[in-house]
Amino acid sequence: MNLNATRWLANTDPLLSWICPQAPAPGPAAPLRLERFPPEAARLLAGQIGPLANLRSSSGCGVRLATDSPWVELLLDRLRHHQPGPVGVALESQGGEPMDMLVADSPDLRGQDGTCGIRLPTGAVPGRLRTLTWWLPLISTCTVSAVAVAMDAQVAIAPAPEAKWLAIGDSLTQGFCVQSPVQDWVSRVSRRLRLPAWNLGIGGIRIEPAVFAPALAAKAWDLVTIALGSNHCWKDADAATAGARASELAELAMSGGHKRVVWILPPWKPCEDGQGPPDFAGVILDRATGDRVRAVRAAMRDRLAGEPGLELIEDLMPHDARILPDGLHPLALGHGRYGDAVARALGAAPLTPGAAG
Repeated sequence: MNLNATRWLANTDPLLSWICPQAPAPGPAAPLRLERFPPEAARLLAGQIGPLANLRSSSGCGVRLATDSPWVELLLDRLRHHQPGPVGVALESQGGEPMDMLVADSPDLRGQDGTCGIRLPTGAVPGRLRTLTWWLPLISTCTVSAVAVAMDAQVAIAPAPEAKWLAIGDSLTQGFCVQSPVQDWVSRVSRRLRLPAWNLGIGGIRIEPAVFAPALAAKAWDLVTIALGSNHCWKDADAATAGARASELAELAMSGGHKRVVWILPPWKPCEDGQGPPDFAGVILDRATGDRVRAVRAAMRDRLAGEPGLELIEDLMPHDARILPDGLHPLALGHGRYGDAVARALGAAPLTPGAAG
């Protein structure tokens, strides 16, 4: 194998498989954006600057192939960043045995915009193919132009697994503030429950049933989780609508024939106890906001408790302001603890010492 020469697989190459809710449709030699929502979602959210900035991120989206190349390179284009904290991509490399999994994380990509190539090791040796999954940034937006392997390396198709879990939510679901796209709570729980997921988290979104209706109608899901409501807490007018909007979305979800539908009520926030920073991106995080958080949570609980078959879970975020440095979003450690609580609430067995979440 010639390790110094490169073989490029364009995004139109049939050897590449794609993990994303919307079927990718690249044009000839055109950058490919992995979309989680149909175009109608942007029209429904017109005027909501926060949601529109996060709608096109590729949380939970990836590129798959099998190869014996000892390294692979991912070529991104139109890279643009939407969070102040570090952000990167990750490469999962799966061998022939269940425990033979390697993960390589990229450096922080915020110093790069536009075109960006990331090369990471695979752990492969000549003649032994490994299944590789490139996971795209959780928050930053980008397109995929190509994937490169060493010249003369073997390459085969690695079909994307069928998604069985629909994760609906806001910035916490989207993975805000987590650098590695394998360390947000949805990715952690997906691995633990062995439920490939569609991540439909949108930072800043309120409870907007029409945005999520196409995904709910796409199939009968093994699991649907809805983690919305926090963005109704910042204004009195939005707080007043939280219960009714939650009831509307719950009824829509319960009508789809899904095996299990779970609503995760808005998590604890430091401002409820007079802790944390005074604001986040212009949103005041004072005692009054904390009181509104509790009121929204109670209103949603009251409206959703009577929905037949709907499961409610709450109080999963550790009450520790240190893991929510901006007052709202945990870093990877906090996502790990939150994801562990979600997994337990969904019935997962406790983690054994040394197990990865």
